[in-house]
Amino acid sequence: MLSLTSGKLAFSIDSNASGIRWSANGLPLCQSEHADFWRAYGDDGYDREMTIRSSKQSGSVKCENDTLIIVYDRLVADNGRVFNISLTVTVRACVHTYAGFLFGATVTNRCDVRLNELQLPFVDLATACDEERTNDVFYHANGLGAIINNPWETVRRTSHTEYMSADNHVVWNPMRYPGDTAMAWFGLQSGNHFLYMGRHDPELKICVLSVGVSPRECDPRLLMAISHLPCAKNGETVTVSECFVSLCEGNWRKGSDIYGGYARANWYTPPTVPEWVKNITGWQRVILRHQFGEAMFTYDDLPRIYEEGAKYGLNMLMVFGWWKGRFDNGYPIYEPDDALGGAEKLRQAVKAVQKMGGHVTLYTNGQLIDVATDYYREIGHKVCRIDIDGNDYRDHYRFGNDGLMFRAFGYKSFVTACPANEEWQNRVVMHEKMKFDFGADSAFFDQIGAAAPLPCFNEEHFHGPRPDACEKWRVEAFKKLMANCPDGKAIGTEMVNDMCLPYVHYIHGCQLGPIFGPNCFPEMFMRTFPEIIQTDRFVHDNKEGTDRQLGHAFIHGYRHDICPWRGRTSIASMPTLGEKLAKILALKEKYRKFFYEGQYVCENDLPLPACIRYGEFQNGSERMYALWNDSASAQTFEIFGQTITLDAQEVTCVCLA
Repeated sequence: MLSLTSGKLAFSIDSNASGIRWSANGLPLCQSEHADFWRAYGDDGYDREMTIRSSKQSGSVKCENDTLIIVYDRLVADNGRVFNISLTVTVRACVHTYAGFLFGATVTNRCDVRLNELQLPFVDLATACDEERTNDVFYHANGLGAIINNPWETVRRTSHTEYMSADNHVVWNPMRYPGDTAMAWFGLQSGNHFLYMGRHDPELKICVLSVGVSPRECDPRLLMAISHLPCAKNGETVTVSECFVSLCEGNWRKGSDIYGGYARANWYTPPTVPEWVKNITGWQRVILRHQFGEAMFTYDDLPRIYEEGAKYGLNMLMVFGWWKGRFDNGYPIYEPDDALGGAEKLRQAVKAVQKMGGHVTLYTNGQLIDVATDYYREIGHKVCRIDIDGNDYRDHYRFGNDGLMFRAFGYKSFVTACPANEEWQNRVVMHEKMKFDFGADSAFFDQIGAAAPLPCFNEEHFHGPRPDACEKWRVEAFKKLMANCPDGKAIGTEMVNDMCLPYVHYIHGCQLGPIFGPNCFPEMFMRTFPEIIQTDRFVHDNKEGTDRQLGHAFIHGYRHDICPWRGRTSIASMPTLGEKLAKILALKEKYRKFFYEGQYVCENDLPLPACIRYGEFQNGSERMYALWNDSASAQTFEIFGQTITLDAQEVTCVCLA
């Protein structure tokens, strides 16, 4: 076998390019029997996913300058069909800051079967670095990050589809990038080592990051794969993005260092953020005219609503449904509503809030097109993303008021604009200018941050025949928005995704992480990109769980997104929630040098009770720990020689010089 070694990790392949072996010096890590190191899927239009496995191919291997060059002149599917498709895979040993292997591939198709997907690297393990599998922890970039304890069993229990997919082969937990995940990396903590896998692609193409396990009643296997979407047709040669695999001594922070270092070296530079944005405490999210048509407020109400939030420490308004078409209707046409007061009243309301010391951001959607519009019928059907069958992707909303018909069946349908066309690029810039013309401090674009990472098969768009490449033009749209943003103004978007971070000033959070949930681990993202200003999400009323959401937001330094009864009232109708918020914001103000002027860090694992959650902040040589008692009873504990007692769901701070 030909072998490469990088650090502790070794990869070997036989001369026939079918049998492989993973190993790690002095560790029990080993692959499953007959393991693949890539898989691919062919599509003839009828048999849509014909499986092609590396272990069932015949090819050639040579080694040049610490690189294995593996060539297959043809590919054979599990069903016995032979395809005139050649595949060249490269495995390169490299040592930058961390040792590891870069995997890359090029597909050349000379037949009528399209090669839709290539899973590379594909790691299939029988044992990782700890012989006791139940100790392993998988760090998944679900949202900002999530922990899967004992993934060997947990994935099988929580991700089995029962019917929809081939769970008799592998039970997969897939995450789409961008969208489901804020970053394109994940990894396995096993013993005192971290096995990292990341897609290192400056063009930020769509991919799928997956962890999988063996079927029920089978020997244990743990699989990690990154799925590329070459969609290579007859006559095309397509090169997929490189991916890095590394085995590091240490924990998940090694993965954060690898991916963060790669991003900073290739495409990530934090934006210059206006001072007022740094000092955002939070906002009230208010909907003037709701989805179902009723006007909850007029423009004249905005100063009063701001004042009611300012009483509790909120210093911003995020205004939805301010246009004639009503919220989540009529996109992408936005005109001031005369019934709400008209354009001049809107300008006056914005100025009045600013005169009181507040800030206003106006909403438009960054990608949805209402199919019940002339715009869709005349232009939008050419602008939107289409699927592999040539149909519009459709999104359906179920917003209603007091009745049950809309609540049960919904009434609104949208398509999703592909950013890879001139019409939509110009459209979002036009919306930006319009919002600033009304005097807004910020132009906010919903969903464009990461939602709907849908491969677009409309070859007339800028991405041409590469359906996975449309996200590059999402970034181009953000670049235009930033270039057209006046000094002192700000660009905001919904959903965290690393690709847009250099081009926005704040994020309206809407994933696991900003939203508190079981096993969420936003430290994974926030340590990698600590400069980001973002909000929590779903504080709509003082419901059960709100205290946990507020505590979670506190220790991670999130600004607050307060949307009482989903924008139907103001916070004045919820004084108990307002008082809780005021107490938290007063504490953050006391430690503003860390929360607003410092930086989130995550360097230390403190020996605290499991229910005491914490965030770590730094300003110069000083460090502060934000603490939260996430339990139903008072807790007393020691931290840095101090004895602290926190009541149930109470928060506090401890500083170190």
